Amino acid sequence: MDDNDDGSAHDIHVVRASLERVRRRAGHVVRFFYAHLFRHHPHLRPLFPVDMTDQYQRMFTSLVHVVEQLGHPGLPTHLARLGRDHRKFGIVDRDYTAVGESLVAAVAQHSPTTWDGATRAAWLRVYGGVAELMAAGARRSVAEHEPPFWEATVVSHRLHGDHTAVVRAAVRTPYPWLPGQYAALEHQDLPGVWRPYSLAGGAAAEARERERILEFHVGRVADGLLSTVLCDHTEPGQRLRLGAASGAALAPPPGTPAVTLIAAGTGWAPVKPVLDELLARRPAPRVRIDAVARGEAHFYDGAFLDDLLRDHPWLSAYWWHEERDEGRTRAAERLHTHLRGRRDWSGESVYLCGPVQFVQETAALLHACGLPRESLIRDPQPSSVRRRGHVSHAEAFLDPVAVTWIDPEARTRPPSAPMAVWQGTVGC
Repeated sequence: MDDNDDGSAHDIHVVRASLERVRRRAGHVVRFFYAHLFRHHPHLRPLFPVDMTDQYQRMFTSLVHVVEQLGHPGLPTHLARLGRDHRKFGIVDRDYTAVGESLVAAVAQHSPTTWDGATRAAWLRVYGGVAELMAAGARRSVAEHEPPFWEATVVSHRLHGDHTAVVRAAVRTPYPWLPGQYAALEHQDLPGVWRPYSLAGGAAAEARERERILEFHVGRVADGLLSTVLCDHTEPGQRLRLGAASGAALAPPPGTPAVTLIAAGTGWAPVKPVLDELLARRPAPRVRIDAVARGEAHFYDGAFLDDLLRDHPWLSAYWWHEERDEGRTRAAERLHTHLRGRRDWSGESVYLCGPVQFVQETAALLHACGLPRESLIRDPQPSSVRRRGHVSHAEAFLDPVAVTWIDPEARTRPPSAPMAVWQGTVGC
């Protein structure tokens, strides 16, 4: 799939044009796709959630993303990692053929006046290349003895203020991860529903248990499938499944003299293990913490930070939250005013995590204040996330909601949730 190859470039052009023609009918396309897939290959139905509504949006979003990246030099590596991730769904080599047949059938069904033999051939060649790269990534994962998923048992559950749950789970075999990464979770009561949540480590004294006891901070999301179950219907003894750790927002490299950690809402989850790693370095860098929440009661892990400050009095920590009669964004505005007042960012790294809009606005402000782009550590995030009530079928696909999907791009770090949900989390 090299754009420099004339045949491949032509196939890519044909596939992109074909997909563009059916985008306005995306809802019908994906429903036809899954109906065709499950009718001809019923053994695949149990691999998917009972309620497919969210799956429809995610599938088409992922398809568009891959098609837009056709010919990009980084796509083969991405597809190989995507294939490794798909092992957690139970996908095997022969299933890629089944998916390809149903995908081509769905696009053909909704392109009655433009579909022809040449278009079909281009789709088959392009999809064949994509499937082979994904299958090869999965086979490589098997050869490296990486499990398709990790089994875990909930050992504790604490709901803080009816808005944030702290869930700790023990894995049966060591789970390798790095501070700043996230894991895709599946709950026993929601088979087939996977969402990414940041991994929150414990204190340095617990480091030897880090691969056995995992901690997740789950913010309640209105109408969120998995977040509702994790907040309200999870208790010790229940089972979770975890995909391999992913993400690219790791701790600043050793030797960094000063680090500012900015965490809003459950953005504190990845910051917590990153902070733990920084404090274990010798010499430790100068560390400043800016913790942001909707209100004072929303600092769900405040006791941990209080203990940390007591044990490390040289740490600087600031709490930003809505004061009485303030608007919901005033805490962030006051933080931004403070950041503008800091004149010298030379030699400093900033680790930033939180709701999407907060991260985007804060990142723009930091760069405007002189922070070099390479000194800011954050995860790639969707441009916007909107939540709406019931809308018609036509509205949903003419004005689609951006869907956050799990990016396996590096096996290294975590995303976040919308500004409107201060305690928002990666998954929902």
